[in-house]
Amino acid sequence: MNRIRFVALLVAILGTLLFLNNQFNQPETWESINRKGLSAFQESHYAEAEKHFKEAAKLGGTFPPTDPRINFSLNQLAEIYRIQSKFSEAEQVLKQLLESYKIKFGPNHINVALTLNNLAANSRIQGKFEESEILLKQALKILEDSLGAEHPILGNLLEHYAHLLHQMNRSTEAGEIEKRYHEIYSRLGINNL
Repeated sequence: MNRIRFVALLVAILGTLLFLNNQFNQPETWESINRKGLSAFQESHYAEAEKHFKEAAKLGGTFPPTDPRINFSLNQLAEIYRIQSKFSEAEQVLKQLLESYKIKFGPNHINVALTLNNLAANSRIQGKFEESEILLKQALKILEDSLGAEHPILGNLLEHYAHLLHQMNRSTEAGEIEKRYHEIYSRLGINNL
C-alpha cells in the first residue's frame, strides 16, 4: 500500500511540474513580442527593439494576408532601422511594406502614398535626391487624387517636397511648393511654423 501511495504522489508531483512548466513556458505571442519591442524602443534600446520587431514580423508572416499586424511590425522595424542609420535595411522593409499595401489596398491607397513618402525620406537622408523626388511625386499624386488638393496630409508631403527641393538647390520651385502648402494650412487654420 505504501508503494502505491508513493507512485500516486510521484505521478501527482510530475503532473504538477509538467503543468507549471507548460504555464510558464508558453510560446510568445505577436502581441507580447511587439510589447517588448515597443518598450525597448521607448527606452531607446534600439538593438533590442530591432530584435523584437524582427521576431514579430517573422511571426506576423504566418498570419492571413489581410491581418494588419504584419504591416505594423514592418513599419516599426523600418523606423528602428532608420533611427539606427541602417538605411539599406529600412529600404528593404519599406519596399516589402509597399508591395503588401499595393496588394491589400490597391496602388492608389493612402497607405501606399505614406509608404512612398517614407521611402522618399529614406532616400533623401542618403543623398539620393532624384530617387526621393520621384517617390514623393508618386505619393503626392495618390494623395491629391484620393484626398483632394486641400488635405493636411497633402500639405505635409508638400512641405517634405519643398525641403527636398531646397536641398537640390531648386529654391524657386521650393518657394512655389511652400506657397501651396502654406495656403492649405492657412485655409484649414493650421499653423505650421
